[in-house]
Amino acid sequence: MSKKNDDFFVEKKPWSEVKDQLLGCYLKPYVAKILCTRKPLVYVDCFAGKGKFDDGKQGSPLIALEIMQECLASSTIKGVQINSAFIDLNYANDLRTNLKDYPNISIISGAYEDKIDELLQNKADCNVFLYIDPYGIKALDCSKFDEFANGRFHSIELLINMNSFGFIREGCRVMGKQFKMDDDDTFFDELVEYEPTRLDASDKSVVALNHIAGGDYWKSIIEQYINGKINGYEAEEYLSEQYCQRLGQTFKYVLNMPIRIRPGQHTKYRMIHATNHPDGCVLMADNISKRWELMKQIQTGGQMSFFQETVDNQIINEAEIKTNVMKHFSHYDSWTALNETLAGFFVNYGVVCRSGEIAKVLKALEKDGRLEVRRNPRLTEKGKPSTFMAEGHGKTVSVKWVK
Repeated sequence: MSKKNDDFFVEKKPWSEVKDQLLGCYLKPYVAKILCTRKPLVYVDCFAGKGKFDDGKQGSPLIALEIMQECLASSTIKGVQINSAFIDLNYANDLRTNLKDYPNISIISGAYEDKIDELLQNKADCNVFLYIDPYGIKALDCSKFDEFANGRFHSIELLINMNSFGFIREGCRVMGKQFKMDDDDTFFDELVEYEPTRLDASDKSVVALNHIAGGDYWKSIIEQYINGKINGYEAEEYLSEQYCQRLGQTFKYVLNMPIRIRPGQHTKYRMIHATNHPDGCVLMADNISKRWELMKQIQTGGQMSFFQETVDNQIINEAEIKTNVMKHFSHYDSWTALNETLAGFFVNYGVVCRSGEIAKVLKALEKDGRLEVRRNPRLTEKGKPSTFMAEGHGKTVSVKWVK
């Protein structure tokens, strides 16, 4: 049994701020869009903690409840039910105290992996959102995510905190090698977990990591690291890439946002979003881009950078973005919804920019006769041809490449 970090909830750390803001800022447009479906929303915080840190800052439960309450109050669509559930093995009593001002919520004492199936029973035709921010990696059973994707929900979305370096550390331990960041002796001091996973070199541990990863592809990555063919940062990148590809077997759209703590520093965590709905993917891509800009401000103390960077610390090259947009959209030789094409772009190329930047390129391609565009409504209120290049609020766009 691993030792719990009793100081975990004393103070909210900067990377926790970014994780929760990624959640909160996504929930605002997500809930507004979900209300339009007129289907119930089932929101589950699978590792809810106390709901509030000891320094008074809100945890994810309070952030989510506040946003959902605001969305319900401001929406013109009435009568849509939101069912919120908060699971925690150790802090159910704290949750009851900290969430007492919010009626009609479920607080569940127990382990996520033991409670989630029962909680989602009879939720067919509902919209389901799961926030999965585990205390360690052991609860991340990929086969369980497959079950979610194949459930008969109206929609299902996951936002997962994946401690990729924690996985690599345990993978090395299982294969008889100590994982060490040669250029950063304090690396794991900042990689804080409430209940760190500790495995040993046994067949049982190999099986455990296979369940987490959804396969044994991680072994070759660890072997390459052990043999000196790749360094620890490259191992983390390969693992995250292949993990997203594995989730992509059951979720059509999978994005990830690396969480870093200092400027120029390598990734500490990965926030991974999985959905089968293009609208959710585009919303999250724009949200990731905005949160990355916030993280840069936190890292630099608000100082401006000479260059724009992607979430992967790559310099943004507008010419390259234009080339990739043309390459991607040239595959759509039949009418396709704009958000479907945008979601596919972000999955293939990563969150290299906001959707609005892609829209600028598309408008130029439309003007040059390279892209056909159908808009609904076709005309503005003044009877002029519509020019919008974004879906939502009663507007739809379809595109087709001109050969």
